[in-house]
Amino acid sequence: MNTERLKTAEYRARNAARRHGFEIMRVASGSRAESLLALHLDKLFAHLGIDTVLDVGARIGDYGLWLRHNGYRGRIISFEPVEASFQVLQERAAADGNWQAVQVALGAEDGEAEINVANQTFFSSFLEPNEYAFAEFETGVGIDRTEQVTVRRLDTLLPEMLTGSARGNVYLKMDTQGWDLEVLRGATEVLDWIPALQSEVSVQAIYSGMPPFEQSLAEIGSLGYELSGLFPVNLDSRMRVVEFDCVCISETVADT
Repeated sequence: MNTERLKTAEYRARNAARRHGFEIMRVASGSRAESLLALHLDKLFAHLGIDTVLDVGARIGDYGLWLRHNGYRGRIISFEPVEASFQVLQERAAADGNWQAVQVALGAEDGEAEINVANQTFFSSFLEPNEYAFAEFETGVGIDRTEQVTVRRLDTLLPEMLTGSARGNVYLKMDTQGWDLEVLRGATEVLDWIPALQSEVSVQAIYSGMPPFEQSLAEIGSLGYELSGLFPVNLDSRMRVVEFDCVCISETVADT
């Protein structure tokens, strides 16, 4: 049995167990936090009636596939600016009738910008890797090339994509390697469409100019969101948390 079939069988077994009140999770490094995030989102999506996920910083579509394996069947809109990554993402999305791939970056202003494409593309960022990143992740964070990409504000883009009854209940997932706050700064006019969001927040910065954990939480809070869950993404060589997946829920939803 190949790896993909094994993963599919694993997810089916887990989802079947979940329907009966149990949760199955791997014990490998990092997978327990991912399993807890999966369970958390399963409950959160049901509670909020989430039917649209904005997958910002989608790379090759791993998060979209992970959502599908987690039982989510609603609309996915994935945003990825890097050409090579987008081509893989587009192929994956095309095989799913409710998944759209869009080749843009999101940010605080509409325009064009230069993105650093890393040797390992999940490190690609508008920011440059710092010394800590090279010490922990070696050449994977090194810049292979730069690309000129289109940047759009979610304020201007989302109303073009979702109108009237198509708006739905939106979950905003961000994983943009130090750029998440820029995405939020470009989304202030559509936050009432977004009852919950997910941001990868940094404890150990791996890029120059990357906002620290405390700043990220404070700015997200200032936009009217409250903490719902923190899930470690990875640990460094000294067993310190590098980043958390931070899930937040709108105060207006929390109060109802």
